[in-house]
Amino acid sequence: MKDARELLSSGTGPKAMSFDGSTGGPSTQEILAALAYVHHGLGRELLEALWWPESGSRRREQLRQEVIALVAPEFTRQMHALADARTSFGIAKACIGWTAGQTTDKQRRELQRTEQALEDARAAAWPNNTMEQLGVLAGAVMGEMAECCECPACEGRRVVQDPAVAGAVNCARCGGTGYEPFSGRRRGTSIGADCSAYSRFWRPVYEWMLANFRAAEARAAVEFRNALLKAA
Repeated sequence: MKDARELLSSGTGPKAMSFDGSTGGPSTQEILAALAYVHHGLGRELLEALWWPESGSRRREQLRQEVIALVAPEFTRQMHALADARTSFGIAKACIGWTAGQTTDKQRRELQRTEQALEDARAAAWPNNTMEQLGVLAGAVMGEMAECCECPACEGRRVVQDPAVAGAVNCARCGGTGYEPFSGRRRGTSIGADCSAYSRFWRPVYEWMLANFRAAEARAAVEFRNALLKAA
């Protein structure tokens, strides 16, 4: 069987295949039935949006809701962590202010700890307008998924042989994804930012979304393929 994803593509998707199975592959009914066994969620929405655009265009609202359901909890968690870190730092400063010059080593250590924790939380937090830009970010991430090629260094295998350790290690070029990553400049352009702004502000959220999108879509593709194999 060809890659299950290809059966959903515009060239050989359900509408284009004959009902009598003359193409030698699964019939239209089998494809649609197999798709019904893919769990509802982000993975299925991405599978259809990327490989069956006609269906994906009818399910834009479902895709939007699934993307929000993925991103919003993480964004909220980060904002809460930042608020907690800011509060802890404020308390540490207030405690020193109450001692009227009688600052202890313990208070100084606590101030340093909470200040570092605040800096770390700020560095880890996505931009404040992440949710407002979610549609642009999701479109850019999906565009990369649709257009990227397999990594030439590992040929899509995700690992390469390393003589130094006498075994396989994650491919450094693709970071173990199996895909040739887009450049920061290209990613920045896709979200309306220059390369510097992408690297400074948007790279963490973009890469987080890309990794989660790919994982969800891959799981859905496996479910789809397994359902097709059972029907064969």
